[in-house]
Amino acid sequence: MVEVQPPGGYPRLAALISAHPETGIFRRFGQLNALNLLYLQAELTNLENELLRARESDLASGHFERLAYSRDWQTLQESVSVEAQKDGGNPAQWNIMLQVREKLNEYNQTLYLQHIITKIGPPNEQDHKFLQRWMKVPSMGNVYLLGADSDIWERQFDPAELVCLLPTKCDSIFTRFMSNRFIRWYHHLIGHLFKTPKQSDNDHTAEIYRNTVHYSQTSLTQLSKILGTVFASFLLVGSIIVLYYIQRMEMRLLVIAIFSVVFSLGLCLFTNGRVVEIFSASAA
Repeated sequence: MVEVQPPGGYPRLAALISAHPETGIFRRFGQLNALNLLYLQAELTNLENELLRARESDLASGHFERLAYSRDWQTLQESVSVEAQKDGGNPAQWNIMLQVREKLNEYNQTLYLQHIITKIGPPNEQDHKFLQRWMKVPSMGNVYLLGADSDIWERQFDPAELVCLLPTKCDSIFTRFMSNRFIRWYHHLIGHLFKTPKQSDNDHTAEIYRNTVHYSQTSLTQLSKILGTVFASFLLVGSIIVLYYIQRMEMRLLVIAIFSVVFSLGLCLFTNGRVVEIFSASAA
């Protein structure tokens, strides 16, 4: 009988994310962020209109000091003093400007942070599925949250709504296949004979890796590059050998065309080159 650990919460989930940032999947809250920016923009627009009205009022007042507000910032700043107000000064323009400064700083920081957040990549599909399974399976993470956020990782969000601290990088279609498909087949067939769940004397580490096997993404990427290099070498040598034994020109042209197609497909599978780069390489 498999021993089932008691349900874990935020600390256990945080431990997993700390050890494997690719499982650090969070909501972007795109709509709320946009709404916040819109409200800040509206507040600033209102303050801007108030500032313009105060400025026009000072210019229309005919008062010497109030006329100087637009040309001397120190006079404007000192308009809040009791002495200046006794002499007919008006502190409205400077007070509004102070509000604008505070609100503008908040707006700019929020806008910049939102710009940064939009650049954070979405999670890898397999990492997301692993996190869902790890949280639900009693013999693995067994993380059950009770608050309103308990089903965040189960909801069917638009991919743009989720962000990942360190998305798994798959530089090519082949690398993505190795990470998302091949490794599961490999582990199911023979990998489980060599790779077992990590054992640790540390209770927190043991909770993370309970009935969980981890394959290094770096190793998979390197293996993909090695296989890609081997493929390119065989393609080059193979084409030379095949063309050496073919005497008829028509067959040679056909074989050259076939190898060109295979070469282009190899570029698509093993590299992240753009279409124009693949076309250029094939034409060369």
